[in-house]
Amino acid sequence: MTNEKKRKTQYNWKFKSNETDEFYEWFENQDNIALSLRKIVYHMIELYGTESVLNHHVDKEMSRDMFILEALRGKDTLTVKESILSGGSLGKGSSASENLYSSVQNERPVNEEPNKPETQSKVNYQEVNPKSIF
Repeated sequence: MTNEKKRKTQYNWKFKSNETDEFYEWFENQDNIALSLRKIVYHMIELYGTESVLNHHVDKEMSRDMFILEALRGKDTLTVKESILSGGSLGKGSSASENLYSSVQNERPVNEEPNKPETQSKVNYQEVNPKSIF
């Protein structure tokens, strides 16, 4: 017999009594809760890696992403640098959300007129529907 740990194939989950109505509404709207939770976990792994979501740096990155998404809520379009869409601007050790955050910080205000000579940029900008990204 080996000392290898067997992977669990079943987990039990007790809900806290103070869960929100939205929590229960989401839960009840799932056709297959196991598949729904697996999809969420794989999505989280792709965004934040496999460390605990309670780790400070993961929590900080998730909060930053929520801030960005909240800022984009209700907008029909946003301006994104083409290099971000192609993945060419990701540096070693930096995440996609960090690069998106810094790029959003450096973008020109939405209300600027793009045809004015003083507001034209050498960077190739592209109009993107946020719903197609998120």
